[in-house]
Formats: sequence, structure tokens, C-alpha cells
Amino acid sequence: MSRGLIILDPGHGPTGNRFTILTDFYEGTQMWHLGQFLRDELTACGFDVMLTRPRLEDNPSLAERGEMAGKNGALMFLSLHSNAPGMMNSPEAYAAVNGAETFYSITDPDRNIPIAKALTEAAVSTMQTGDRGIKTRLYPDRPDLDYYGVIRAAATSGCRQAFLIEQGFHTNPHDSAFLADLDCLRRLAVAEADAISACFA
Repeated sequence: MSRGLIILDPGHGPTGNRFTILTDFYEGTQMWHLGQFLRDELTACGFDVMLTRPRLEDNPSLAERGEMAGKNGALMFLSLHSNAPGMMNSPEAYAAVNGAETFYSITDPDRNIPIAKALTEAAVSTMQTGDRGIKTRLYPDRPDLDYYGVIRAAATSGCRQAFLIEQGFHTNPHDSAFLADLDCLRRLAVAEADAISACFA
């Protein structure tokens, strides 16, 4: 018997956000690989899993990604990303910034906070990177609305357990080396699947 449906959203398209330290690596491609590994681990834990990007070349709109959760009665929506600091940083500071953080929907903070913490802790401990905590971000002048389009679309479509995780910085030497290594992404998938499984025990 299934423990419920989880929607995984590998962020961007295949060539979205080139790594600045390593050539020929992209956030969109590495998050797609992570999504495949995480799907397999979650399936082994008893969940049903759907990907917003079944194929590497897929690149649906933000609304389409999030709305998959509500349309399919998902237990949880998780958008997978790596991060980059603002361009206002100096070149030295730009490469030095690292760490993982998770954004969660404001629509159900009591349930979402422990899940967001578990996801961040799994990424931090596995990647051996900084802990940037858990956060919400609000739509401008709308304190009742999530800022990120995928989280907002998931929550308004009926799936309030909606998250976006930034797994390190593809602009940082340490984090980008981890994210470029498929074996490392497999380890990250195991840790995140274990965290999710414990939260929905």
C-alpha cells in the first residue's frame, strides 16, 4: 500500500544556470539527476513519486510544476535547486558563499517547519556545507501568499506541504564539486529520502 504521492520538481531546464567553477555543468541537469535518484529512494520507502521533468529536456512552467501536486492529490511537493549569491557580492565573496537552505509554504507552518528543518539538516550533513536555515518568502504586498511560483502553485492547488530546497551553491568550489559528482548526489538522495520518510512516519 502506498504511503502517498510525492511530486519532485528538478528546477529549471537542462541548461538552466551554468556552474561558475566547473565547465559543462548546469543546475538544471544536476538537479534532474538528483530527482531520478531521490525518486528511486522514495519509491523504495513506499511512496509513489512523480517528476515534473520526466525527461532531461523537459521544462514546464512554474505554475504547471506546482499544480501537478494539487491535481494529483500529492502528499508533498519538493522543488530541487542549487543556489547562487547576488551579483552585488565581490568576486571573492561570490565564490565563498556556501550552504543549504529550505523554503516552505506559509500555508501550513506547523507541519512544514519540521519537514523543512529535516531536509536542510540532511543536505548540510551529507554535503558538509553551511546551514542557512529554513525560511519563507512572501509575495510583494501579499503577506498571505508565497513568493516562489512553484510553492505558490502547489499550495493554492491544494498541496500545502510545499518546499523549495537550495542544496549548496553551484558558485562555490566545495559545493559545486559535490553537486557535479553523481555518487555524491546518490548519497544526498538517500539522506533526503530518509528525512522525508521519517517526517511522514
